[in-house]
Amino acid sequence: DRYIELGGNMIDTGRYYGKGSGIAKSEEIIARWLQTSGVKREDIMISDKCCNCMIDRKGKIHEEFVRVSPVFIQEDLMYSLDRVGVDYFDLYMIHRDDPHVPVADLMDKLEELRIAGYFKAYGVSSWQPSRMAEALEYCRRMNYRGPSVSSPSYSLLHTKYNRQPGTWYADDAFAQWHKDNDVTLMSWAPQGAGFFVDPLLPIFQPDKANMWTKESFLTEENFARRERAILLAKEKGCSSVNIALSYILSQDLPLAAQIGARNMWELEDCVKNLDLKLTQAEIEYLRLERDSY
Repeated sequence: DRYIELGGNMIDTGRYYGKGSGIAKSEEIIARWLQTSGVKREDIMISDKCCNCMIDRKGKIHEEFVRVSPVFIQEDLMYSLDRVGVDYFDLYMIHRDDPHVPVADLMDKLEELRIAGYFKAYGVSSWQPSRMAEALEYCRRMNYRGPSVSSPSYSLLHTKYNRQPGTWYADDAFAQWHKDNDVTLMSWAPQGAGFFVDPLLPIFQPDKANMWTKESFLTEENFARRERAILLAKEKGCSSVNIALSYILSQDLPLAAQIGARNMWELEDCVKNLDLKLTQAEIEYLRLERDSY
């Protein structure tokens, strides 16, 4: 309710989101909210996803159960429409990729379902640049609407390795590719998964972090970027994590940021800084491309 009150008009969810009482509950929560909030369906946009790996009741992702196919696109779609209690989604995305599945098969099914009215636009999440380029080329050749959105993770935080198998982190070149090809980049973890929170969260402290986090996140470059975000935040009078958010939203690119506020304070903190725009010099300073701004 507060999000809508503050001007929010898009909600992103997925079949396996929200542990709830031990099993995914996000879609059901949104359905109950739609029924009781008084918000009209046409006044908000809802984004949902298909083809994620199987996730059990304990929240463990089973990467060995790959679920990327035209069959799973349609099965997950019908399941999610029923769970959310709506007739259509505004955006529908393939949550993961499987390079063994032909791009043509996946795009054919998405275009078919779009034309049938089950969603207004479609896209993909965590697809590599080469697969994105292949999908666009095929859709142009077939005169399809094609993917309107690509959703890798893109942030001030640079990663050496993907956070989980099947996910994808965009670099600056891939971010620019989206503008060149008229595709919106909808970044997940745009605030660096909490890396820019001050003080440093325990999961990122060298003596407490797991091996993957140490190897991928805890680099000299990232700590230097973090320190500059903290310094810039003090000057701007905001939190350092929202300097990271502004880094995304201030660029001259078709960017959107999927925040994951866990409480009211985090929501308010993100929203109050939406008007904060960084200069190009400040962006380059955060990237360590210059020593001042």
